[in-house]
Amino acid sequence: MLDLILDCALDALKDGALSIPILFVAYLLMELLERSKRLDESVLHAYSAKAGPLIGGLLGVVPQCGISGAAATLFSTGSITVGTMLAVFFATSDEMLPVMLSSVTEAGGVGLGSIFKIVAAKAGLGVVLGYLADLLARRFFSRKDIHSFCEREHCECEEEEGSALHAAFVHTVKIAGMLIAVTFVLNLILANVSPEQLSGTVLARPVLGALLLAALGLIPNCSVSVILTRAFLSGIIGLGGLFAGLLSNAGIGMLVLFRTNRNLRENLAVVGISYVLSALCGMAIGLLC
Repeated sequence: MLDLILDCALDALKDGALSIPILFVAYLLMELLERSKRLDESVLHAYSAKAGPLIGGLLGVVPQCGISGAAATLFSTGSITVGTMLAVFFATSDEMLPVMLSSVTEAGGVGLGSIFKIVAAKAGLGVVLGYLADLLARRFFSRKDIHSFCEREHCECEEEEGSALHAAFVHTVKIAGMLIAVTFVLNLILANVSPEQLSGTVLARPVLGALLLAALGLIPNCSVSVILTRAFLSGIIGLGGLFAGLLSNAGIGMLVLFRTNRNLRENLAVVGISYVLSALCGMAIGLLC
């Protein structure tokens, strides 16, 4: 039991440490925007409405869960649109790519060509679904600004001239501490879940399986992507189930969203949109492939 706790704690610390550089860059950008005389979050938001989902879908390909957390932060400060954030969420694969690459030389593993197609399809779906979310749902989300965010966080960003680095560091430490604690708890819960335990369940069915796996993907933990990818490589779930689960799994993005955006209705709307679109895509892929 002690070994399990130590392993879960080390994994949580590792995931938290890996996300810190990305989060720090996002918060530093936020601080610089607040201090800028010519550029602010409204300008960045306007550009995000045009090219944000495209950039977000491409960034999500990088196997780093901190990117989804950075996207949630930028959304909470009004710097990017909800569609841009969701494009990152949908495209994010966390541990999928490393797990698949490690299976290339193993029996039953997938080839590099198949891995490229899966990653490209996830990125493409992230872009399309991001623009769709902006088109259909953006008006339901209130406009935000960095000043209100800093007031809620009590970071005292404007008290010292040239304190952008310090303020960004304070923001990052707050978020990283929360992420490590929650990830540790989720690691303990998921430690006893293995791909083999999913065998013989209804998860292989195109429709019901997509609904259940999209719900599983909503758990904000990198271990979920490992479980889903290994289940796919073992033949326990199909391609549609893999997409349903991985599209809805945004890594730490959802955790950061609920921590930084205090509008619970909006946060639940993001969860609902992510779940519905992920499940529908998973169903379509499962029925077609």
